[in-house]
Amino acid sequence: MEPRETSLQWADKENSHFRMVDVSSKEVTFRKAEATGSIRMGQKAFDMVLHRTLPKGDALKLAEISGILGVKQTPSLLPLCHPLPIEEVKVTCTPDEKTFSVKVICQVSTTSKTGVEMEALMGANAALLCLYDLIKMVDPALVVENIRLNFKEGGKSGLWKHPEWEASTSSSHTQPETLLSKIECAIVTSSDRVSQNQASDSSGPLAHQWLTEHGAKVIATHVVPDEKKALSEVILNFCEKRLPFLVISGGTGMGPRDITIQTLLELGAREMSGIGEHLRREGSRFKKSACLSNSGGFVLNQTFILALPGSPKAVEEGLNSVRDLIPHAVHILKGGHHG
Repeated sequence: MEPRETSLQWADKENSHFRMVDVSSKEVTFRKAEATGSIRMGQKAFDMVLHRTLPKGDALKLAEISGILGVKQTPSLLPLCHPLPIEEVKVTCTPDEKTFSVKVICQVSTTSKTGVEMEALMGANAALLCLYDLIKMVDPALVVENIRLNFKEGGKSGLWKHPEWEASTSSSHTQPETLLSKIECAIVTSSDRVSQNQASDSSGPLAHQWLTEHGAKVIATHVVPDEKKALSEVILNFCEKRLPFLVISGGTGMGPRDITIQTLLELGAREMSGIGEHLRREGSRFKKSACLSNSGGFVLNQTFILALPGSPKAVEEGLNSVRDLIPHAVHILKGGHHG
């Protein structure tokens, strides 16, 4: 008699389906990730690694090559990972004489619809395993440890940093390049309810966090009612001071109190129609009602102004969709060349 299946076994059969995540609706953006890990050994083995005298040869150089190969083989080894066009891989193996260890860092870049964190982790692991293979005949008591993702950036989620890595001063030299590096900017939330303390401002703080994480320097935040006079005063204050970048959240819809765009035009701001077209096209990929928004890009004096809807989600999606355009726009307004 065949053994009877338990209810747990049957449930496992019913739920044992797999799928690759559908990324067809995602935006193609620049994406980057960094992973790290280390391998610890005895002093004798470490000296041989340091002086390139291991029986199998130069472990550090070969581990870097192995890390690159590991990145390229990620979709073959992890069945649900998407094959991606890898654009750059950097693998470094740095000996630490204090701990008799080698630290591996793997950075991976692509322009695609999904991230490369698994590729970075695979590269770091491949390099560490290569070191293990080359060292084990000299010292089998090896310890592979502290493997983690340091950061990933790109897509809707923007930049994410591992808390331990961010707090570590020893990792400061590998901080990711910040796209908006030290660009001064301000944030204005246009909302009757927020200005009257009937609701909390959620889009302004989100914009502040996004801008700060991408390297910008937020010098001021303001909340104003949906009134032309109040909004005009705060816009002119920043533009007369030649503030490089201004984000306005709210007042871009079809309602009778949505006056942000009309206010900007009456102030003589020049509309960059391509920005608005891009924001609506990209926003419609996530929500059809985005096409009803009048969000857009404007120039007044030498200030680049980005007017976005009032919802936090729309603010995040809007900033992510134009993130690569902001530094170029600021550069042009300062007299830089288009090239």
